[in-house]
Amino acid sequence: MKPNLKTIPWMAAMQATMVVTDHWRRLDPKDRSKALKTLADSRGLPNRMTAAQREHLIEVARKIDHRGLMADLAPIPVPGLRGGRKKR
Repeated sequence: MKPNLKTIPWMAAMQATMVVTDHWRRLDPKDRSKALKTLADSRGLPNRMTAAQREHLIEVARKIDHRGLMADLAPIPVPGLRGGRKKR
C-alpha cells in the first residue's frame, strides 16, 4: 500500500522521533531521570525552575551529541521541500 500525502508528514515525524529518542537514551540514566523530573515538575516553564535546575538542564543538553543528531536527522526527507530553484 502506497502512503498518501496525509501520511507522509507523520512518517517523517515518527522517524525523527525515533532518532531523537535513540540519542536521548545514550545519556546517563541519572541525568535523564533528573531532567525529566525537573521538566515534569515545572511543566517545562523556566520561571518555575530554580537556577540550579536550569543549569542542570543546560548541562544535560550539552552532553547530547548535536553533530551526530543532526547527521542522523539530515537524511530524513521533509515533505513539500525540494532542492533547487522553483521554475517560473
